[in-house]
Amino acid sequence: TGCEPYRMTKRMPSDVSIVKCADYDRDRVQGAVRRAVDLLGGMGAFVKPGSRVLIKPNLLKAAQPSDAVITHPEVLRAVIRLVREAGAEALVGDSPGFGELRSVCEKSGVMDVIEEEGAALAGMSEAVQVKNNGRFHWFEIARAVREADAVINVPKLKTHGMMTVTGAVKNLFGCVPGRRKVQWHFSAGVNRDAFARMLVELSALVRPRLTIMDAVVGMEGNGPGSGDPREIGLVLAGRDPVAIDVVSGTLIGADPALLYIIRAAAEAGIGETRLDRIGIHGERLAEGFVKGFRLPPQEHPEWRLPEWARRFLKDALTTRPVIDHAQCIRGGVCQGQCPQGAIGERGKRIGIRYRDCIRCFCCQEFCPRGAITVGRGWALRMLR
Repeated sequence: TGCEPYRMTKRMPSDVSIVKCADYDRDRVQGAVRRAVDLLGGMGAFVKPGSRVLIKPNLLKAAQPSDAVITHPEVLRAVIRLVREAGAEALVGDSPGFGELRSVCEKSGVMDVIEEEGAALAGMSEAVQVKNNGRFHWFEIARAVREADAVINVPKLKTHGMMTVTGAVKNLFGCVPGRRKVQWHFSAGVNRDAFARMLVELSALVRPRLTIMDAVVGMEGNGPGSGDPREIGLVLAGRDPVAIDVVSGTLIGADPALLYIIRAAAEAGIGETRLDRIGIHGERLAEGFVKGFRLPPQEHPEWRLPEWARRFLKDALTTRPVIDHAQCIRGGVCQGQCPQGAIGERGKRIGIRYRDCIRCFCCQEFCPRGAITVGRGWALRMLR
């Protein structure tokens, strides 16, 4: 199946291809995605005729493709075509953070692509329990993922309030159905390293055969749901999602050594975390650098204090969600998404009880108006 624990070996190289793609013109995207995959041996190296292939895009919520919230439909179209050309059955599935899958696909233009290209929508609501040989002993994963012969991961390059950047590894969190994702936020609490370790082990369990990243237009600033589109002009592909995140993070100026997911992967021995060990094909890495890419505020990497001290100084040493009341329409989405129930009415305003807030940034991620941003504690502000 698509879900097998793995560690990188010489038989599973961490090569990454980088191909320029100026915009989402259909023919241009098709050509870029095809070349990115061809540089790695072609789609036939990853899927077999007659196999069932689950394509996992980023479908966070219903959004227009121009907003850079979701994997662009034209990138998805290109992947579907390559899978079908290889003689495999193409299924498209995700577990959106907000909204039902079919509705999200219909409102985002994804459903049109699925139907036009002869693919099928895979339901992701039913879960199966899968044993894991890591720090986390069990995961509940969508049955469609477990029963697929292969998984192709198609993430969008975006910023993320909790993880700083969301890319290849984080995209596979959508293989966990529905509200079960909230349980993982609740379990990790304010410990971002623990949450990142969970994401890394999940990606190793799902074991995507191939990752194709939509970095034609990414998202900077207040991502992953309300940031600003940023032209990057690239498509990336590779076998190892960790290596994809190392390369894409480097391209936007995010030091991989300071990213939670990359640190967790290095600690777990999953994937390739060293840039100098990743083979780059296609464009040279230096030619793709994006200047001035705006990342969300980060916790200072040197704040490695005992847990009791972190609890005591939580507000000072961590970033936290902050409500812009001028933009807030009191729609209640943030309240419904908060796993702690830490958001509620305070007079005529919505307020956050920071003593209960676990800094998962689910509220910031799903606010439809972008009224919640990532703020710094006072100690972090002093470092600027």
